[in-house]
Amino acid sequence: MVRVVFLALLVACHPYVSGGYEMSSKVSGPLATMRQQPVASARPVTALTAGETAPVDTTPSVPRTYSLAIGTAPVPEFHIELGLHAHDISSDTLNTSANTPGFLASPRYVTGTTSIDFTWIFLRTHRVSTYIHVGPAAGMIVDKSDGSMSFGQAVRFGGGLAVDLPVVRIFVDASQTELLMTSGPANGVNELAGITVGLGLH
Repeated sequence: MVRVVFLALLVACHPYVSGGYEMSSKVSGPLATMRQQPVASARPVTALTAGETAPVDTTPSVPRTYSLAIGTAPVPEFHIELGLHAHDISSDTLNTSANTPGFLASPRYVTGTTSIDFTWIFLRTHRVSTYIHVGPAAGMIVDKSDGSMSFGQAVRFGGGLAVDLPVVRIFVDASQTELLMTSGPANGVNELAGITVGLGLH
């Protein structure tokens, strides 16, 4: 019965899903110095024998930050979203097999955040709308060298512009996440900012 009520409420509140990637991004704080560290940096430096070469980070693919959100609109001007954000992701970042040749050169850390965004659409004209959003968030950093994880709490805020078509919404969103890590390699305050372009289905 509870599931039926929940599904009925979700449908009644006009659910939607959206996704996009950051056209530009900026990271500051302890996390900024960790972005380019390869997995090999976790291993102690030893003398090379004849014919060996030192593992270096020659990652060719361009990392991007991707976002996916599931939201609902209790009223047309107020939305609530659950967001998942994967930061600086590329095919090299997702290389987690120690048996592959490029593992040691792949990025050592994988960063992800999740957020609950409360969005207010304060100006709407025809199909174009502008909005602001703010909400609590949480972050996780995974060290691929040993599988250890560290967690932090955050707040995410920003704003953007959207164009609503009959089924599809096109949006550009500028956001910033203030991530406080109380332990782990990124201990301290980290800022993750970016401009996301994406599509939504509503």
